[in-house]
Amino acid sequence: MKWDFTDVSHWARAVSIVTGAPYDVLKYAPQEALELGASLLVELINQRAETTMKPLDELKFGEWIDLDIYISMGVTTNLKKMIKILNSETEWADEALWIADKYIQWRSTVYRQYSNLFGLDEQVEDGEEPEIQDPLHTARSWYAIIVDLADNNLLNLDAITEQPLVKTLNFMALRKQKQLEENMKILQQQKKYDLQRNR
Repeated sequence: MKWDFTDVSHWARAVSIVTGAPYDVLKYAPQEALELGASLLVELINQRAETTMKPLDELKFGEWIDLDIYISMGVTTNLKKMIKILNSETEWADEALWIADKYIQWRSTVYRQYSNLFGLDEQVEDGEEPEIQDPLHTARSWYAIIVDLADNNLLNLDAITEQPLVKTLNFMALRKQKQLEENMKILQQQKKYDLQRNR
């Protein structure tokens, strides 16, 4: 979004662009009139129109990662990139926003379904805000996961990102569960060893 509607100085320019009214006239308009115009624009911007979109269960792992990074960088600044993945035919803002809303709702469901994999089942103290990661951290974290799944082999990276999302998440969840079970066995063996040694 080029114009910030919370900034009063942008109202005249935004109303001018949308309505075609001369900016030189609007910049001298009473603030109440500009506020009304800006309010109507915000109402129009917030409208949604249902449209077709790519079936979300057909997303590839690499597309999921790209979308996750775009969301961390800001939906409004990356809406075109998101829509290119989710529906390249949409030209209208209200349809693009509907697609983005539907995707974000679905994404939240996926994160809840795989909460153990993503570490979302860890308790957060009352009053403690969840840590917000910067977009660069998000991108690096996903890249580290791709490299790990590719067994640190550069030639395998594209093969990983082309895998179906659900297949990849299920694989990752199973692998994490096996690692947790292995860690638990080692911990139990260490406790048993410590008990025998202290007798």
